[in-house]
Amino acid sequence: MAPAGGPVEPLDSGLLAAASPEERLRLLNSARDGLSSTEAAHRLSRFGPNEPVRPAASHPLRAFASQFTHTLALLLWFAGGLAFAAGLPELGGAIVAVVAVNGIFAFVQEYRAEQVVASLMRRVAVRARVVRDGVVSTLPASDIVPGDVVRLAAGDMVPADCTVLESDSLTVDLSMLTGESAPVERSAASAPASDFDAPSLLPASSGVVTGTALAVVWATGAASSIGQVAALVEGVKRDTSMLEQQVAALSRFTAVAAVFSGAVTLALAGAFTETSFVPALTFATGVIVALVPEGLLPTLSVSLAIGARRMAERGAAVRRLSAVEVVGSVTVICTDKTGTLTENSLTVEGVTGLDGVDGATNESLLAAVLCNDATEEESGVSGDPLDVALWHWAVTNGIDVADARLRHPRLATVPFDARTRYMEVSCNGERGPRRYVKGAPEAILALIHAGAMPDIVGGAIEAATGRGARVLLLASGDDPGPLTITGLAVFSDPPRAGVRDALAACHAAGIRVVMLTGDHPNTARAVARTIHLAEGELPVAEGPEIDQMSDAGLRRFLARNAVVARVDPQQKLRIVQVLQAAGEVVVVTGDGVNDAPALRAADVGVAMGRRGTEVAKQAADIVLSDDNFATIVAAIEEGRSIRANIRRFISYVFTSNVAEMTPFLLYIFLPVPLGLAVIQALAIDVGTDLLPALGLGAERPSPRAMAVPPEPPARPLLTRALGLRTFFFFGVVEAALGMAGFFAYYTAAGWRFGDSFGPFGDIAHEATTVTFLAIVGGQVACLFAQRDGTLWRRLSLRTNRWIVAGLAFELLLAATLVYVPGLNGVFSMAPVAAKWLLVLPAAGLAFLAMDELRRLVAQRLGR
Repeated sequence: MAPAGGPVEPLDSGLLAAASPEERLRLLNSARDGLSSTEAAHRLSRFGPNEPVRPAASHPLRAFASQFTHTLALLLWFAGGLAFAAGLPELGGAIVAVVAVNGIFAFVQEYRAEQVVASLMRRVAVRARVVRDGVVSTLPASDIVPGDVVRLAAGDMVPADCTVLESDSLTVDLSMLTGESAPVERSAASAPASDFDAPSLLPASSGVVTGTALAVVWATGAASSIGQVAALVEGVKRDTSMLEQQVAALSRFTAVAAVFSGAVTLALAGAFTETSFVPALTFATGVIVALVPEGLLPTLSVSLAIGARRMAERGAAVRRLSAVEVVGSVTVICTDKTGTLTENSLTVEGVTGLDGVDGATNESLLAAVLCNDATEEESGVSGDPLDVALWHWAVTNGIDVADARLRHPRLATVPFDARTRYMEVSCNGERGPRRYVKGAPEAILALIHAGAMPDIVGGAIEAATGRGARVLLLASGDDPGPLTITGLAVFSDPPRAGVRDALAACHAAGIRVVMLTGDHPNTARAVARTIHLAEGELPVAEGPEIDQMSDAGLRRFLARNAVVARVDPQQKLRIVQVLQAAGEVVVVTGDGVNDAPALRAADVGVAMGRRGTEVAKQAADIVLSDDNFATIVAAIEEGRSIRANIRRFISYVFTSNVAEMTPFLLYIFLPVPLGLAVIQALAIDVGTDLLPALGLGAERPSPRAMAVPPEPPARPLLTRALGLRTFFFFGVVEAALGMAGFFAYYTAAGWRFGDSFGPFGDIAHEATTVTFLAIVGGQVACLFAQRDGTLWRRLSLRTNRWIVAGLAFELLLAATLVYVPGLNGVFSMAPVAAKWLLVLPAAGLAFLAMDELRRLVAQRLGR
């Protein structure tokens, strides 16, 4: 066990590179059996968490201040200034209060949204196998300290700057530092080199491509190589997402429209009425306030956070919030087969020899357990599923794996590579070194220069792959010397439950699916047919065929659901790039280190959480907890739902803006009193609209979400159809209901059409109160009208607790503003008789009736 005290700080990389493995441990005050838990805790407090790249979190005060300086907030500050200039300090104060309440609410909601994302990030953070107290444990990389001893294997991400103590066929990807994607060999060899030119040094965040290693950590956090790079780019501002750009554009448009409308109102009031400048300025202020959707920005951030959390609940943990926006626009899914479309619960059906007899020979059993990287742990056998299946098959046939490996120790290894598609080991045999190889049949044949496939083996391959089984050829021979085929292993891997329904959902949603697999083309074709990948003809090509296609030819091949077998990582990357160049929005799934380039290039990279390597997970935008294709489809459904929800609450908040602005326009052009006070418009926007809008942002996916083609990410949030429905139907209906309530109150008091309103000046506050209640009733109905499905589904409160809370708050606040003494005076309201409260349900029912009529007409017109 390592002594206490910790390494000298800072350590020189050249000193470590020139030292022997044992000297490296001594310099870092560590040992091969790792640090003690006590010493690790001490070093963690000394060096801090191993977090070289932290999200660019702004200071809380800066984040708080930003809620008062965005476009819509600045517009309200302007309106407040106009109110003070007009000699209305009460109104100005109310506007300032609204800005304050809205800013505080937005800050709290965005903070909660950040917490949701941070929680998801913790779920998919890099993890490493660390030796502590002599025991190997899997820990978050953030807990690693200098002196920790870590075990690395192919697919792992190096968790901190390390130096190698021992290795076996170790190569790493240093592209994150050098930009060169070719794997680089690394070992424990001593060399007088500095930085990461030394063969023993592994930089943080590099990926292990092949082999295994035992290494000791020498720099963490900001002191690591990746931490120093992060410091250089700390001030670089991240690009805004498409959704952020669209919301910003909508905010700017709203601001310009509000100021323009206010100026026009001021000019019209002066030109067409006898209103003096101060009241006209008040009306202009009212128009500006009525047009500002105060709750838009906080509702947006909460909606995205809710969507990310719901994706996580369905098994898709989001690493980048922008993926929540993009995934709903996906047009093509490039998915691997094994473990995503199939169960990845491999079992060996049997091994066929050159004599055509099914059975286990000694050579095939030795090849199965010696050319195999699976290991036995307390929890069972772990490793690649193919290796695990071969292990269990050998044990079933009487092989003691530990004894076989002890009698035939490994001398050298050629690790499996996705490009060569085989693995080879050299072991001590009874008569000297002996080679054992396993891999794709055609790769093994090329390796042993066997020419044509033996008829018996070829027939077995055709029979096995024709029913969807996987095949692996085993071979052995003296080293040096020729290799001889010892058997063909046949593996069964059943399709995942639910994958047919998920593919059917993709077909209905206009999403193409391309299967990319390293398996035999017959296996891929059989599995594709079993799961109904395509409804008609199924194009199948192999990787080498893809290389012979031009980009135009490849686009034509990928124009429908297709299968690409024997595909390598470079071909997978090219397929993604060709699809993107054609305007497709592409999801790519992957689990290995070789999948990382395609995962990064994709619009949305999806890594497997169970079998996926750390490199793949960190390259992806979404990590699946169950490795299931159906979960990808569920994530797409959630992504579509989020965009639909954003449109719902945009329509909802702008509907009330039309109803609020109408009384000011009528006052200017008709001889009627002002039907709604400015402060009452503020009460509607912030008080009664905000929480219900949040409820719309949390709507569950509509049954129709996956029944329409995908839309491009750049499609505007406020489309022409939505704008027409919002401003010229919902807004007009709600405005009519509000003014109907206003005139109904005057009529009940004795006013008749054509009479002067002068004698009824003492009921002005009661009349505007009824206008307020009618608009609130219309907004309650608008909340349900924005939902999807049948009328009863839209009216249901069981599926969305946010809407229940929002409605309860909206109605309670409306009653409070009307009937609480003192408070009603601040909001220019007055208590009305209980019968006038019926305006709320009456306006709501009228609004719903008009909406049902609209839907019926649209249905009849086929829209």
